Amino acid sequence: MSDIIIFPKLQDHLRRQIKQAMKSARYEDAYDLFNALEKHFELSEDDQLLKLDCLYALESYLELREEASILLNQGHPAYNKIVPYFIECLIHYKQYQTVIELIDALRQENVDHKLLMTLMPFYDEASEGLSTRRKASRHFIQTFKGDDKDAQCTLIIKLIQSEDFAYQVSFIHILESSTLHPVVITFILQYLMMANNESSVKVHKLNMSESVKITHLTRLEQTPFQNIMHQVETRIEEIMPSVKPHVSMLMKQHQLIMYPFESEYFDASEKEVAAAYTHFILNLFGFEQSDDLGNSPTVDIMTKIEQLEKLNR
Repeated sequence: MSDIIIFPKLQDHLRRQIKQAMKSARYEDAYDLFNALEKHFELSEDDQLLKLDCLYALESYLELREEASILLNQGHPAYNKIVPYFIECLIHYKQYQTVIELIDALRQENVDHKLLMTLMPFYDEASEGLSTRRKASRHFIQTFKGDDKDAQCTLIIKLIQSEDFAYQVSFIHILESSTLHPVVITFILQYLMMANNESSVKVHKLNMSESVKITHLTRLEQTPFQNIMHQVETRIEEIMPSVKPHVSMLMKQHQLIMYPFESEYFDASEKEVAAAYTHFILNLFGFEQSDDLGNSPTVDIMTKIEQLEKLNR
């Protein structure tokens, strides 16, 4: 019976403390109190908005973006207050293209004029940020061939993360007209896939050449090579569990080199490739193998794995 009396009092008490902490600009205290409140009760719509204010004051943009996104998806009635928070978080993380697309979409809808006036400075900032970034990206793409592998990969990753897919034609030209490190080729293919590019491109790597249609490519994490990785990780965990994380990293790096030609490169069964990788990794970490391990990899597969490891250095 006492619990029924105490908890309503606790809820009111926590809410009062939150309001006092916010009024006194003790935002970290308010954040801790919000966590305590959420342990026992669902936040009211007013609580949810006040929590957004708290996260904004703390400059906790990642959590603010997540919370704002949840409230928008749930149809919170304070749409006009939540949307600016969400947009500002996107600006903070330099997702300029997304900001422009979202505000353009809102401009086509029958939304409150005051909300649009609040959002337009974000639109201008995103446009300027995107323009500045594209000038820098354009320069890097113009000098792309002269950069080293790491710089090339870093540029492509930044473009993917910022959802800037303005350079598809440039990358297709670079891909088909340049000699590139196999990993760079893989990242270009990922860029084109993320851009939903529908072109067919000529891919040259590891003495193989093939025309591939971007829309027909399989995502890295869904290729049959994942089955081989799982088999190897399972076997290594039985023998040398401490090196399993290193195994995962090494095989992912090898896949980046081979993709999308993993099957063509080895031209062997998954079982044979998995056995060879197990043998290679155990040797790499100084494990003395006995015949009863069942590892009798072909010289051809072992040579190809060693070739991948050389390219990985």
